[in-house]
Amino acid sequence: MGDLLPITVIGAAAGDIVLSLPRLPRSGEDQEAKEIDQQIGGSGFNVARALARLQIPVINGIPVGNGYWGKRITKEMQALGLGVTLTNSSLDNGWCLAMVEPDGERSFVSISGCEVDWSSAMLSAITLPERGYIYSSGYVMASKTTAILCDWLLASPPGQTLLLDFGPRLPNIDPAFIDALPVGRTILTLNRDEMTILCGTGDPVAQASNYSSKRKITIICRLGLQGTWICLPDRDPEHVAAYKVKVVDTIGAGDAHSSGMLAGLSQGMSLKDAVELGNRVAAIVVSRSGAAGAPTIKELKEFVFE
Repeated sequence: MGDLLPITVIGAAAGDIVLSLPRLPRSGEDQEAKEIDQQIGGSGFNVARALARLQIPVINGIPVGNGYWGKRITKEMQALGLGVTLTNSSLDNGWCLAMVEPDGERSFVSISGCEVDWSSAMLSAITLPERGYIYSSGYVMASKTTAILCDWLLASPPGQTLLLDFGPRLPNIDPAFIDALPVGRTILTLNRDEMTILCGTGDPVAQASNYSSKRKITIICRLGLQGTWICLPDRDPEHVAAYKVKVVDTIGAGDAHSSGMLAGLSQGMSLKDAVELGNRVAAIVVSRSGAAGAPTIKELKEFVFE
């Protein structure tokens, strides 16, 4: 693959308890469910795991706690060859109840842990190279120690490109941070709902394109089966088609897409080719149960799409 740019992953690792149920319970209702699996997930860990399986160098900026989930996360990181850099001696990692309906749609109940407890001392343990990519998610950018982490991201070296996935925590992220994102080295990856929240109502791709041109940042518009649109400043949006698979559930779909894009960018691919790789990785992940189904290089080459 030649020289690869490292990806610094700043995010969460958490326990995922995955349930299958016919529909979400209404308030006050008792709903029978089936436990499908217990996995290690969290946006940061999902991305780091996928990158490791694709043999992309990862700088691990994921906090690891002191309890049951922290021990499991440490074990899984070691199995992936990810050195544990950030530890928290007073808190365990959080966990998440992921409820999957028959159509594959998922809903979450999250319990936060050490992944939202950032400090300047912790972040100083991360050594950033002059060039590379930094991934971070809204789950940690909207934490109780938001300002510390957001200031660190904004102060990153000019040779580092930020790839940020705000996710469902977008409404809780400080608008001043979003306004301060560095011009020319910021990529935002958004789904349809997030595009409306950030860029305004109307045609989502048109609104994202206008926002991109106004702010001089790149926006990746993820529209599921309708594919992905790339919005670069002052250019027409470019479409990248989705891959067709039988969807089992959509847990970790956005994380998988980010990891595929980052893997491509690390290898020096064009942004369009990197987004196409993101579409491929995401399609494989949603064809499997939970967020732990990121492919290896061999699986990526051999997977048969519909």
